[in-house]
Amino acid sequence: MDIVVFRPHELPVALGALRCTEPAPSPRQDHYLERLAELHDETLAASALPAPSASETAAVISAPHARERLVQLGVVMSMVDGSISAESIARLGELDRVLGVREPAIATLRKVRARQDQRVQLDVMGRTAGKIVADAYRDTGVVGAFRIVLAFMQLFDDPAMTARFAALEHAPADSLGHCLWRHCTERGLRLPGQRGGIPERGLFHDLGHVLAGYDTDAEGETLQQAFQAGFLRNGGFGHLLLGIIHFHMGIKITPVAAPTTGLFDVDKVLTALARGAACKVDLSVPEQFDFWAHAQQPLEHVRAELGVTPLQEALRTAA
Repeated sequence: MDIVVFRPHELPVALGALRCTEPAPSPRQDHYLERLAELHDETLAASALPAPSASETAAVISAPHARERLVQLGVVMSMVDGSISAESIARLGELDRVLGVREPAIATLRKVRARQDQRVQLDVMGRTAGKIVADAYRDTGVVGAFRIVLAFMQLFDDPAMTARFAALEHAPADSLGHCLWRHCTERGLRLPGQRGGIPERGLFHDLGHVLAGYDTDAEGETLQQAFQAGFLRNGGFGHLLLGIIHFHMGIKITPVAAPTTGLFDVDKVLTALARGAACKVDLSVPEQFDFWAHAQQPLEHVRAELGVTPLQEALRTAA
């Protein structure tokens, strides 16, 4: 999910249009807009942004991809403060209609505001877990997709697969493979192939934890979902949505963690998203990243190869 999508002459209009979706933008929302500008290597004061109408925005932002990303960034902005106003949803919906995007997350926002938790969960899981199953079907057919479904339902085990991952205990201590093994075993996570374990097709999530350096506590999962959204070239926004709704808006999406509120830190989330977007490959696509070809390599070597900035360096840059 790229976020640096607006050309210099488009950026003030795009951010101004986002600001106009809020009846009274908060300081946190203005900071969000200013950080988006910084990611585009621009310095813009939110209070000085233009106030374009939806039609004026459409006249400047013409590329379909930029239009889609603009609406998605607006969805995120509407939740920055942890509450969503009916007016902001209406304004965002009007922008979406005029731009011709038809972003389904706007309907999800209405459900979040109405606390229709189960419907929200279905929306978000359909965009995330549903994509994993669809990708497995595309690559391996019905059998591969069915195995993923069984793994999600904790009805499938594969001792040979488990043994292969368990053997990573003996990989070099600084290697990607050993670090993944340690990440899983120290946190009590079951290995791929174990019943209730990580589906191998979904291993990119925990690989992301290892590569990005984010922990598995609530804040770490929020940031990992943002990092993951960044490196996914297709469907990344759904994962960003999952992290924000589960860990910031307090609506349970994933069954493996308790929902929380108040964990959207603008600087940290956008830094994580940018780190993921800078990754040179989509870690969820086997043709782009072969885990086993990298498992014995030093973690720092893999990070450098993929363009993943070490966490502490990224935090210093953001500060």
